Amino acid sequence: MTFLALSPAVAWALLAAVALVILLLHLLRPPPPKLVVPSVLLWARTTPDRKRPNARKLLLLLLALGAGLCLALALTRPEAPAIVARVQHLTLILDNSPSMAARMRDGRTRWEHAVEQARALLRQAGTSSEVMLIDTTGQLRVSGFVDRDSAMAALARVPPAGSGWDNTWMPSMSPAAGAQLHLFTDGVAQTPVPEGAIVHVVFEPADNVAVTAFVARPHTQDPTRYEALVQVLNASPGDQRVRLLVTGGKGFSIAQELDLLAGETVDATFDVTNFEGGVLGAAVVCKTDAFPLDDLAYTVVPPHRPKRVLLVTPGDPPLEDALRNLPGVRITAVPPDGYSRAAGYDAYVFDRFASAEPPTAGALLLRPPARKWLGNQSSIELTGPRITNWNAAHAVTSGIAWRNVRLARASVDGAGASRSDALVQAGVSRSGALVTAGEARARWVNVGFALEDSNFELQADFPVFLGNALSWVTEPMPVLMRGLGSIEVGLRGGQVRDGSGHPVAASATAQGVVFEARHADVYTVSGPGGRVLVVANLSDPRYALINQTRLSGNDAAGVKGETSARFWNAELWMLLLLLAAAFLLVEWTVFTRRLSA
Repeated sequence: MTFLALSPAVAWALLAAVALVILLLHLLRPPPPKLVVPSVLLWARTTPDRKRPNARKLLLLLLALGAGLCLALALTRPEAPAIVARVQHLTLILDNSPSMAARMRDGRTRWEHAVEQARALLRQAGTSSEVMLIDTTGQLRVSGFVDRDSAMAALARVPPAGSGWDNTWMPSMSPAAGAQLHLFTDGVAQTPVPEGAIVHVVFEPADNVAVTAFVARPHTQDPTRYEALVQVLNASPGDQRVRLLVTGGKGFSIAQELDLLAGETVDATFDVTNFEGGVLGAAVVCKTDAFPLDDLAYTVVPPHRPKRVLLVTPGDPPLEDALRNLPGVRITAVPPDGYSRAAGYDAYVFDRFASAEPPTAGALLLRPPARKWLGNQSSIELTGPRITNWNAAHAVTSGIAWRNVRLARASVDGAGASRSDALVQAGVSRSGALVTAGEARARWVNVGFALEDSNFELQADFPVFLGNALSWVTEPMPVLMRGLGSIEVGLRGGQVRDGSGHPVAASATAQGVVFEARHADVYTVSGPGGRVLVVANLSDPRYALINQTRLSGNDAAGVKGETSARFWNAELWMLLLLLAAAFLLVEWTVFTRRLSA
């Protein structure tokens, strides 16, 4: 037995002194009072056994010694490994890589088994043991050693398996003298085992069928037709029959049965032309699948039907012909008095006209009148202006030989287009914004000259400009394809929501925001600068290989369960206090019931 509060010599001396004091107090008890009785016969009848008082005195002495010695021994904080858990220095490394989220035969995940074994190990350690917890994805914010109870509480805060998609690492450490290093893992993550570590393997083969790739793309000959390619991997130990589903909004659904050999990868192609556009999902259904994190993937299909464009013009046949010849465009032409904010169009072309209110879809405007939503109320009329500069990097004005455009008259924004981006500059003595772009209810492009006042219709680049402008004003929300894990989006002040509309925690960075995608989903990032769709999928097929372990069951170091723990899992002084209280209770019972009289 060892003592934590006192040296062994002082502890034993204290116990001896307490025992001697109790013994002396019992020996120095005052003699019982003498009573005069009228008859010896009466005395004999009331005390039939003269030896019993001596036995009662011995019992009271033993009870007093037991209570006193327990109290004194508790002050020394003793340790007895045979009775209670011993004090240890432990380092516990928990593998919470994605494969640890695989379910085992009992329905619990490998991660849950690892945490249970870690708790069992801590229960066997003394309460004064020092413990360091480390997870292999580096997300547990615990530094240094803590006591056993704090380590038990920290186990509940360890990020679960499936949270560390970015990287899995293993600390390069070895146990110090008198310390133990324990690793709880399934051996799938390709990380080295620390030297001297006691490995606890939580692994058994499990079925897994995964969607490892999912893309949608237009046909090379016809951009209005789309096909979806789904790649499915059977990472199970045996053959599997699975059901592959491709679903989208408005009831769009395609299903196919697949028979996959063990380790086989199959590419399935589906015609999704009838899906108008939006988020498309692919899922595999397998009754015995034990790893649901890779069963689902998403992609975004852009609108691929012909663009319905409303041309509002007093009459310009060359403009109408140029629009009709654009691929994937369907034109409807009306005069200005026929426009009544018609709905159902993907874009508008306003020739020498502008609606009082911004349209619901994107618009290309040619020499429109002043409107507040266009920000051209400070326009200046110029005669014979010359184009001086243009933005060759913008999607609308790139690839156009603006130097060849000649203007008879035009309207430029002398204020520098304070509410929009100036794409083309023109002027006489000084330049102003000739072509501007902005956004009201939807995107718009404003051209400050009419086609009849220029030679633009005669230029070979004119149809290119029309196509660029219509593509830009009808461009859907930008889409980013990312893997699971930490995702950064260059949108400052952005708020993140998942596919169900629930907010997702995000942190601001120098470039924008960063958030954690722990499962496949389509996230929307909204901010002052616009909106971005982020499609997060489990893009690395290696994550599906949950059975490729480097360890076997023979490598496991067993951790005994709760039933094999020590008789007392707290410190011994607490048990001693309980024993002292029990001795005092028995002594009080004996005294009050006159059993010692």
